[in-house]
Amino acid sequence: MFLELDQKLYYLAKLVIKDTEHKDAGSYRVVSTNKLGEASATVNLNFATNGDKPKLIDGKPPRFPKKPTIHQEGDVLIMECLLEADPVPEITWYRGTEVIDDTDRIRKSKKATGKDQYLLKLEISKPTTQDGGNYKCNACNPHGESNANIALNFQGGDDGAGFAPSFVEKPRIIPNESGTLITMRCTCTAKPKPTVTWMKGTKVVTESSRTCMKIEQKEDTYILSLEITDPIGPDSGTYKCHVKNEFGESNANLNLNIEAENEPDGTAPTFIEKPKIRSEKGGKIVVMDFKVKADPKPQIVWYHEGQLLKETSRLSWKMEETDGGYYIRLELKGEYSVKLEISPASPADKGSYKLVAKNAKGETTSNVIDVIVAPPAVEPPVFKQKLVTTEKEEKKEEKKEEKKIEKKEEKKEEKKEETKVAKKQEQKVEEVQKIEQKKHHRGTKK
Repeated sequence: MFLELDQKLYYLAKLVIKDTEHKDAGSYRVVSTNKLGEASATVNLNFATNGDKPKLIDGKPPRFPKKPTIHQEGDVLIMECLLEADPVPEITWYRGTEVIDDTDRIRKSKKATGKDQYLLKLEISKPTTQDGGNYKCNACNPHGESNANIALNFQGGDDGAGFAPSFVEKPRIIPNESGTLITMRCTCTAKPKPTVTWMKGTKVVTESSRTCMKIEQKEDTYILSLEITDPIGPDSGTYKCHVKNEFGESNANLNLNIEAENEPDGTAPTFIEKPKIRSEKGGKIVVMDFKVKADPKPQIVWYHEGQLLKETSRLSWKMEETDGGYYIRLELKGEYSVKLEISPASPADKGSYKLVAKNAKGETTSNVIDVIVAPPAVEPPVFKQKLVTTEKEEKKEEKKEEKKIEKKEEKKEEKKEETKVAKKQEQKVEEVQKIEQKKHHRGTKK
């Protein structure tokens, strides 16, 4: 027995019987299974009456060539299976182990779409979480049978089942009358709302001053737009709209061709050195220097904390084209020195700054620059002229001086009195000592 993979990614199962005999005749059945389901095929081997050659019955066993899909149209949930079989097989739908019959809410259908091909549908009107579960579509004919399994899951609530995104209209490219705007538009259905990614080739498209992405929603239908303002030749290419939610994903491709006129030579603005920040006059002036290469001459726009800056008496900028002597790369032309000067700088000027330079070839934006402005130094107060006093104040000052003098005199008198008292006490002590000495001499003579 052999199992081979053919060019269509189908597996060919073979059972080889050598030296066949009449007793090999009969009904043979092959069964294949994987995690998504199982399929079987029956082969009836009969021998002709003369016993020379086996006779095989023509036909195809049922086969599901594609994975079943689930989508929703309005309030109707639809499960679809594509089937190949010959002759026409008998179709049975199951939910779990129970056979599904047609009701007011549930309808089954089978439609031929080509030779030996059929589209099988199971439609559920106004689905609820009670309809969730494992569904199976069984197809059977004389040559075998096959099953397609579908898991129907609901994400809470009674809002109906979710489903993978599906594009319901052919993608369109819509230019405006003047040719200044091109809109690429796709329409898809999805539940829940899908994430949308636009790509050009292998690169993700991001919004810019020329590129804008929009999403318009009406129930479970979404109109996805990519707008390009002032389209030019380099905008040509293959675009892809990728939509995805938890149930699946889908892609729509658009080819944009723009017959561009012969454009003049030139280069889009680019920054050739890192910006420099310096302060002058003790921090009273802040200067930001940039070096930009561009051809033709670019327009310059400054932003502070996301707000567009305008020139004032305090805020000014200028752009000068160099003559080749200022830069190291002297052979390059179209280089500009851009300066933003703030004078006098105040704490209100601190924050993030960025520069946008653009010309007909494109635009570029500098990295955000954080500027810190120190508060002005605080100097101690200095009297520029002597204090002028009034007559009343002078009299008060004179009285204060007189009182000070009187207090000094009083203290002097007090010291004099203290000195006199001290002298009198010393004299008394001396007199007492003399009397004691006399008494002592008299005693010794006796």
